[in-house]
Amino acid sequence: MSQYNPQEMQRKYEEWCQLYRQQLEAQEQFVQAEKLLRELKDYYFSPVWMADREADLPIEHSGETYSIFSEDGLWNSLTDRNELARKWIRLGLDAIDEE
Repeated sequence: MSQYNPQEMQRKYEEWCQLYRQQLEAQEQFVQAEKLLRELKDYYFSPVWMADREADLPIEHSGETYSIFSEDGLWNSLTDRNELARKWIRLGLDAIDEE
């Protein structure tokens, strides 16, 4: 008797296909997020950001995130992105190494 159940394998394949599509979407989101963060980083490291912050410009924000003028909001986003990128690299390398 086979150790594999074809119906169970079909279910797993369909689940994989769904997850794969989500991974492709996540890659597109990663690229989009990179474009946004690159612009934010350029602003954050420019003298304009400090001048805007010191001018105490009013900023409306959702409350779900920090203001761009908070002490560490943008800085934490940069470090969070670096950690996420490293995890994606490790995941990809682990997937290739398992072959």
